[in-house]
Amino acid sequence: MKICVVSHSYPFFKEDWRSNFIASLAEMYNDVGCNVTVFTPFFFGEIRSADMSRKVRIEDYKYMPIASLHLIGYGKSMENDLKISGLTLFLAPCLVLSGIFKLASLLRREKYDFLHCHWAVPNTLIAVGARWLSRSKARIFTSFPGSDVTVISNMGYLGKFLTKIIATSDYMSCNSSDLKEALVKSGISSDRIDYVIYGVDDSKIFFSAEKRAKVRTKLGIEDGTILLLMIGRFIPKKGFSTAFRALKPIVEKNRNVKLAIIGDGDLKDEYVSILKKDGTLEHAIFVGRISTHELIDYYSASDIFLMPSEKIPADGLNTVVPEAMACGRPVVASNVGGNDLVVFDGVNGFLHNERDHEALAMLVNRMIEEPSLRERLGAKSVELVKSRFNWHAIAKYYLGKYMEQYGKINRS
Repeated sequence: MKICVVSHSYPFFKEDWRSNFIASLAEMYNDVGCNVTVFTPFFFGEIRSADMSRKVRIEDYKYMPIASLHLIGYGKSMENDLKISGLTLFLAPCLVLSGIFKLASLLRREKYDFLHCHWAVPNTLIAVGARWLSRSKARIFTSFPGSDVTVISNMGYLGKFLTKIIATSDYMSCNSSDLKEALVKSGISSDRIDYVIYGVDDSKIFFSAEKRAKVRTKLGIEDGTILLLMIGRFIPKKGFSTAFRALKPIVEKNRNVKLAIIGDGDLKDEYVSILKKDGTLEHAIFVGRISTHELIDYYSASDIFLMPSEKIPADGLNTVVPEAMACGRPVVASNVGGNDLVVFDGVNGFLHNERDHEALAMLVNRMIEEPSLRERLGAKSVELVKSRFNWHAIAKYYLGKYMEQYGKINRS
């Protein structure tokens, strides 16, 4: 089967965290026997390493006459995932039009079975235009990670018009009920939207006692100390302020607790202010941004993983949640942002209402005080990843959806 992955962001090197989940899926398509091309825009100032092309063919396209103006994508298109940046508004029409013509040229040369588009805006728009222009019969699969749904929702009548184009996709999936709700409000029928998460490579991400000891020594974490872990950009929808407010009631009952936070962003000063006000700053460790390779070690070093997402703006499941599960970590998460697709209350973790720091604290304290509960929930996390939430299972699921709908590989 021939697949073209269409995205405006794709890692430049193996440890690049930007859109690494798309690379994981593209490479797994290859591993299960597919021929894979990645169609993605050129980005100024970056050079893609040769190892990124080892399993997939990468087609970078340019959309501006000046190289230094290629600045869309790679985490630069949105401001705090709330609104489109001014530069993106200026450059986006050029990217879409150029993408349509260049993908159409590729479609004339290659007979793809389906185009898997990540972020409907702009990539499904590009795919729909290119399919029409080239008269290709390739199917279009659209996955909505999150920020594209915010764009559609905030564009009023233009957003509804774009939704009609996006809805010509042959298959659509998202990774949270919040995203699905927003898409339905924009005009897409509920029964046309499937739930599929972005998964984890459990052959690379798993618990390591050696890595646990290494990281805990580096952070100065003693054996008897419980280490909580959060990962993500410092933007409102990650809900980290909820966890920072929960830290006070947690340490009031259990003093031997530290919270490690991996990430960075404009909200750091706000987070530090919360901790200072509550007198819990000494219990927080701001690690900053680290490489994907280092990140894996921190899962093993932690005892409980936190994901206190907020509903507005709508977000999809963060890949760090199933990754933490792959390392046997129990999860305490809010019941929004797709967390409930992988965290089952009382099975491999606990869910709480968004912004409810008291409930978060209560659940964390329960896990701290019941080591056997933590162990049982963590073991179930690993079981779920191995059976359902790994990239092999997810790639096979998408291929199964293609065969289910069309019954044969398209070569016309």
